[in-house]
Order: sequence, then C-alpha cells, then structure tokens
Amino acid sequence: MIPRFLSIGSQWAWRALVIAAALYVLLRVAAILRFVVVPVFLSLVIAALLEPLVGWMSKRMPRLLATWIVMATVAVSLVGLVVVASGPVVRSARELVDRSQAALDRIRSWLRDGPLGLDDGQVDELFDRIAEAGRSAASGLTDNPTSTAIFAAEIVGAFLLSLVVTFFFVKDGPKMWSWLLQRVRDERREPIDSAGRAAVSSLQGWVRGTAITGVADGLIIGTALWILGVPAALSLALFTFFGAFFPIVGATVAGALAAAVALADSGPGTAIIVVIVVLVVQQVEGDLLLPLIMYRQVALHPVVILVALAIGAAIGGIVGALVSVPLTAATTAAISAVRPEMETDAEPGGEAEHGAATDATGATDANDATGANEPESSEDGRV
Repeated sequence: MIPRFLSIGSQWAWRALVIAAALYVLLRVAAILRFVVVPVFLSLVIAALLEPLVGWMSKRMPRLLATWIVMATVAVSLVGLVVVASGPVVRSARELVDRSQAALDRIRSWLRDGPLGLDDGQVDELFDRIAEAGRSAASGLTDNPTSTAIFAAEIVGAFLLSLVVTFFFVKDGPKMWSWLLQRVRDERREPIDSAGRAAVSSLQGWVRGTAITGVADGLIIGTALWILGVPAALSLALFTFFGAFFPIVGATVAGALAAAVALADSGPGTAIIVVIVVLVVQQVEGDLLLPLIMYRQVALHPVVILVALAIGAAIGGIVGALVSVPLTAATTAAISAVRPEMETDAEPGGEAEHGAATDATGATDANDATGANEPESSEDGRV
C-alpha cells in the first residue's frame, strides 16, 4: 500500500511539473514572438488603463468619438513630455560631442592624477581597448546592414501594431469580451467573466505600481543630479520614470544617459558619483521598493514578485522580465476570483467524498463516490 502522504505529494508534484513546463513553453514562445507579444501586451495594458475613462465618456457620446478623443489626448501629452524632456538632454549631448576631446583629456588626467594613479601606458591601453570595443560594436551594425534594416523594420512594425491593436481594444473591448463569453457554456460564463475582470484589474494595479516606482526613482535620481549641479536634471528624472516600465533596458539606458550628461558637464568624478547613485537606487528599487509596492497593488508577496522577475528574465530575457509579474498577478487574481465558484460547485458532493475518503484507497474512492451519486455532473460540463 502506498502511504497517503506519498500519494498526495506525488499528485501535487506532477501538477507542479505540468504548470512549470507550460509556463516555460509560454515564456519561450513569447520571447520568440517578442515583436508580436510585446506590442499586444502593451496594448492590453494601455486599454485596461483607458477603459474606465472611455467608458465614462461613451455614456455622453459615441464610443468611437470617445476613443479618438482619449487616445489623441494621451498621444499629444506623451509627445509633449518627450519634446520638453529631450530638449535639455539633446543640448547636453551636443555639448558632449563638441567638447569630446576636452572631456577625453580630462578623463586621462583623472585616471593619471586621481585615486587610480595609472601611468601613461596603462591609460593608453585602456583607451585602445575602449576604442576597439566601440569599433566592434559599430561593425556589427555596418557589416550586416540587412539585419539592421530588418530589426528597424520590426521595431516600426511593432509600434504600428501596438497602436492599431490599442485602438481596437479600447473601442471594441467590451464587445470582444462579450463575444468571447458567448462562446462558453452558460454555467461557466459568470466565473470566466469574474476571472477576466479580476485579471484586468490586476494589470491596472501593476501599471499603478510601476508608475509609483518610476516616480520614486525619478525623484531620487533627479534630486541627486540637481544637488550635483548636473544640467537637465528634470528631463533625466522624466526619462528615469519612463524607463521604469521597461525592465533591465529602461533603467540601464536612463542611468547611462544621466552619467553621460554629468561627464560632459562636470567631468568623470561627478559621472562616477551619478553611476553609483543610479546603481544604488536600482538595487533598492528592484529588491525592496518594487516588491513592496507591487504587494500593495497586485496582492502578491514580495518573494513571489522577485522570483517571478528572476524566472522571467532567465527564460525570456527582457520580454520575460516585462511580462512575468503582470502575468503572475493576472493569473493569481483570476484563480482567486473563480475559487469561490469552484468551492460552491464542490459542496453538493462533499458528503459522498467524505464517506469515500474513509476507505484505504482515499482520493480514488472519493472520486468514484462522487461520480456514483452525481451522474449528472458529467452532463453539465462541470469539472
């Protein structure tokens, strides 16, 4: 006879293996189809955010007009923010180019006379290695222009796909969801509807949590840049805020941009301080702030969020890190929403299962007893 604890443990084990395998395949497919998955995912998130406002406006005007007004307002606002924020950064970049030789001389002097105390040979070797790395990176783009053109076309196509899909999600989202619900059986319609609404609500919570994290990062880094006297501190803080929505890449690009501006204006010493501040803020944000904020917004434990981020990044890279937390939150919210329905469905067979559970074979006899006492359960499709 197999011990009861071993039988139950094996049942949970194979279920966990099936779920893990399904998640692995899902993330790998998402990584392969990243130029489709990411735009559709972003469209779904944006539509979830805009739906309440469009729904409120559609009570006073046609939904098509409400969709156009909301999306045009959001697009103009984003473009305006980018234009306002990019102006000082572009000017600083131009200054960096104009003063590149002076900046290089200042860096050489700092490497020789600063805390590192390198000699001229070591400085020249370091600069030669950096120049070789730059040439190698540039040759990857120029040696294979076809791949570069294909990548650029994929980026443009993904942006256009996201724009179109967002429009139709916002305009026809309720109709799409109603059509989907009509494809399922009557007794399952309400649980699926509850699960879908809970998943959308969790996506909204994920966006709110990410926005709160981005605001905190932008305030801290922007304040540090202002204290150090780095120009375009407000613009760099805005870029840091937007970078929070793109795991790994966003924070890296925003930090590199801040360090480059600091290098052009104040020299390598200030740039190194900026890099240290950015790294510390990113570590605190990723390991402490983000999990705690997401715990409030999507009801996931910080450990679950960290593990989800790590698994998503390990399997799917940037795409996996982007979708891992919202996917986990949406799945958890959907399961929590349908759990009461599942428990209610299981109540009529509770007595039969309890009587059968006293037998030595345990769960198998419980299923047999349930099937014997409720033959109609197989007819109405309940599982």
